[in-house]
Amino acid sequence: MPDWVKLAEPLGTIIGFVLTLMVFSYIFGDNALFRLATHIFVGVAAGYAAVVVVYNIILPVLVKPSDGMVRVGPPLILGAWLLTKTSPRLSRLGNPVVAYLVGVGAAAAISGALIGTIFPLVDQSTRVFTGTGVWNVIVNGSIVLLGTLTTLVYFHYGARPTASGITRREKGIEFVSMIGQVFIAITLGAIFAGVYIAVLSVFIERIRFIWDFLWTFDWQYFISLF
Repeated sequence: MPDWVKLAEPLGTIIGFVLTLMVFSYIFGDNALFRLATHIFVGVAAGYAAVVVVYNIILPVLVKPSDGMVRVGPPLILGAWLLTKTSPRLSRLGNPVVAYLVGVGAAAAISGALIGTIFPLVDQSTRVFTGTGVWNVIVNGSIVLLGTLTTLVYFHYGARPTASGITRREKGIEFVSMIGQVFIAITLGAIFAGVYIAVLSVFIERIRFIWDFLWTFDWQYFISLF
């Protein structure tokens, strides 16, 4: 009988090698091997997420604590109440739950935008002026502040109808928004470059993995485990 504990690592390496080749088969177009690899990935990710939910949320919150039902009871009631929306006759009964969900979602989105985006953005935009040296304080700080303000102005959608009937923003706002558009383009370019570098790093790592597997995998040791 094989030693399954020692067999796990080399067998996992072989499976990873096969799945990598199946994904790389997409170079020749969409095919059954690539679809099988993606289905395996989605299935494994869904199974892992289900296990995490069961052991980190359901069991600790609902089953084990003595006050689990007190904490989880209201969400369960609201969830059952929301099921009335599936019936045309009872759909009106679920409107309060939908209103509650929309209100909570809007409040969370607004607070998240303020606390997670606007306040840190203002803090970082003003902090650059506290550095040392003329270059950091004047040049870098001015560029960051200019980019922040012009980008925010770019998303200003207030406009007025002109004499010709066309709705346009004021010329000053339009000019400032053009500068903001330049900063947005630079930011998107930097993000794209970062994503490209990350993908290229993963690709290089997979190529290195295939190379190491073909030239350094100990097949004699793997066979000896059986």
